[in-house]
Amino acid sequence: MTILRLEGIEKRILRKEILQDISIQIKKRSFTVILGPMGAGKTTLFKIIAGCIKPNKGRIYLRGEDVTDLPPQKRKVAMVFQTFNLYPNLTVYENIASPLRAVHKSNHEIKKKVLNQAEILGISSLLYKHVYELSGGEGQRVLIARALVKEADIYLFDEPLTNLDYKLREGMAREMKNILSAEGFEGTILYATPNYEEALSMSTTNSNTILLQNGKIIWSGTTLSSYLKPPCIAFAENFPSPPMNFFESRLIEEKDDVYLFANDEIKLKVTHLKDVFQENEYILGLYPYSLHTEKKDEKMIPIIFSLILAEVNPSGTTLHLE
Repeated sequence: MTILRLEGIEKRILRKEILQDISIQIKKRSFTVILGPMGAGKTTLFKIIAGCIKPNKGRIYLRGEDVTDLPPQKRKVAMVFQTFNLYPNLTVYENIASPLRAVHKSNHEIKKKVLNQAEILGISSLLYKHVYELSGGEGQRVLIARALVKEADIYLFDEPLTNLDYKLREGMAREMKNILSAEGFEGTILYATPNYEEALSMSTTNSNTILLQNGKIIWSGTTLSSYLKPPCIAFAENFPSPPMNFFESRLIEEKDDVYLFANDEIKLKVTHLKDVFQENEYILGLYPYSLHTEKKDEKMIPIIFSLILAEVNPSGTTLHLE
């Protein structure tokens, strides 16, 4: 069942095209990653879905109903922003309870929902603290609890982990995945991030990815397949990290065999794929993980590189080669 449908959404700000002809369909209880660099239009798209701003063109449908002209409070949409937009004058309890008070839920129901969500996110001990007493990770949990406590059809997560340090971000990504995939959770998730590794860690085998660049949808499909078989150069050169390496190559026939030559250093035998090739020139893409410092298989070919830099980072050591 399609729960959200966007048709031809366009948005201009000061004559600048922020979103161009955005048309997507989101199924109920699905997890969809909106992947794109800074300035791609992810936040603007979410604000349009939530009703915070109106599109210049196009229509928005929730559960088949046209909600384009409805205000945010009349849409069953919850949103977690990148910034910590908690109410500084309220306790954690009241911050989480605020969406429920806005729709006039009873005190009994509010208490039940707040306590339940706080227990799930491990913040029960923080309920009567104020915002200024919270760490970054604690504040982010409160933001997530405030979104999830609301009964919504769509939950929008706009780069919710970007402001956290690497170690905390890794842990929160695991926690969020467990929460959002838990049995009994009925929500539909749209998750925006510029980080492909985060997108992969949050995703399940059935989750989808939409690549957004310069306000346009470049590609959409399953998250795992987009990694194993990049759909386009724009995708592969930006995601994941480190990105795919590209080489201009040409097709050469030698006797009964067919080869791809790239940079006069790389020679790939592609005889088994000769029926696929229709042109003589191609772009050859190699993922960094496909390169090894020792021969592990007879089919592997040697390539001579010069080591430029060894970069140590939390996930391992990255070698920069030329």
